[in-house]
Amino acid sequence: MSNSKKILLLFLALLIVGAIWFYRNWRQEEFIPAKENMTSIKLGNTNQPLYLKAKVWGVAGNHEEIVLSQSDSNLPNKTNDYIFYTSEVFYKVESDINVIVYAPESLISEPVNKIPNVTIKGLKTADEIKDYNNNYQKYGLQRISIYEQ
Repeated sequence: MSNSKKILLLFLALLIVGAIWFYRNWRQEEFIPAKENMTSIKLGNTNQPLYLKAKVWGVAGNHEEIVLSQSDSNLPNKTNDYIFYTSEVFYKVESDINVIVYAPESLISEPVNKIPNVTIKGLKTADEIKDYNNNYQKYGLQRISIYEQ
């Protein structure tokens, strides 16, 4: 058997052993446990609050998601929930019946079935996003973030 064939067989054997070891030891989806933060928003006389849920998870902790939902379920529903793929959003309750949410425009996934009394305002530029990050309290907004516990 030639040296090149021996090297190829050794490489394949190491590859197979490495794959088996990786599968047995590191196959979990999350190396870093998920961190979640949730707040409820009560609107007027309705008994059904809205829920804002912020979650970060993943191998490097780089999957960020904030969900606005009428359900307190941990799983987002793309048909009924607003999903924001960002680390924080800002919101304001107006007249106890309307919620306005501010988030980077490119990171918003709107549901097919819109939630009544919810308005989403997309922040378009980096300067606008930075302005809201720095001045949200001055604008009378509240914030939910993946970093708060």
